[in-house]
Amino acid sequence: MKNIKIFFNDRFAVLTDNEIENSTKNCKEVYRFENQLALDRRLKMFEQSDDKKLYIVHCDLDDLFENIKKCFKYLEAAGGVVMDSDGRVLIIRRLGKWDLPKGKAEKGESLQNTAIREVMEECGLSKMPEITDELTNTYHTYRQNGKYILKRTTWYTMYYDGNEKLKPQYSENITIAEWFPKNDLDIVMKDTYQSIKQVLLTIIN
Repeated sequence: MKNIKIFFNDRFAVLTDNEIENSTKNCKEVYRFENQLALDRRLKMFEQSDDKKLYIVHCDLDDLFENIKKCFKYLEAAGGVVMDSDGRVLIIRRLGKWDLPKGKAEKGESLQNTAIREVMEECGLSKMPEITDELTNTYHTYRQNGKYILKRTTWYTMYYDGNEKLKPQYSENITIAEWFPKNDLDIVMKDTYQSIKQVLLTIIN
C-alpha cells in the first residue's frame, strides 16, 4: 500500500510508513501512531483545528488504515471520468461546485457497476458508458446526521460514444451536466473539491 491522502475539506492528512523528521516539519504536523483510541482523539483535534495538514506515521500502512477506518463510519463509493470521441470530459455541477459523477455502492454491487450506474443516473444517460481502466482512489471525510464519515471513492476512466442530451439529476442536487474540452478544465479546477482536483490532474498531466 502506498501513502494515502485523506481530505478534510481543503485540508488533508497523509498516512505514511516513511519516517518524518520533526526538524523538517512543524512538530504538530506529525503524529506517530500509538493505538486506535489515541488516533481517534488526534483526528478529532485535527478536524477542529486550523492546521492545513497532518502526517500520520506507522510502519504498517495496512494496519494503520484499518485503525483509521474504525474512527469513522466507512463507506465505499465509485465514480467515472467519462470521455467522448472528441476527448471531452463529462463534468457535473452539484451543490454549487464542479464535480464528477460518483456515488455510494449499493449492497452486493461491484464498484465497476456502481460507477456506471452513478454516471448514467446523475447525467441522465440511457446508453451505458464503457469502463476502460481503473484510474485512482480518493479519500475524504464529512459529517452527516452527527456521524463522522470516511468515504473511499474508486475512480474509473470510461468511454461514451452516444449523442444523448445530458439530463442532470436534480433530485441529487445536480444542476448541470456538461462536456468539457480538456483545455477548459482549468475552469473546473478553480471551483471544485481538492479530491476532484487530484482525480482530474491524473488525466491532465
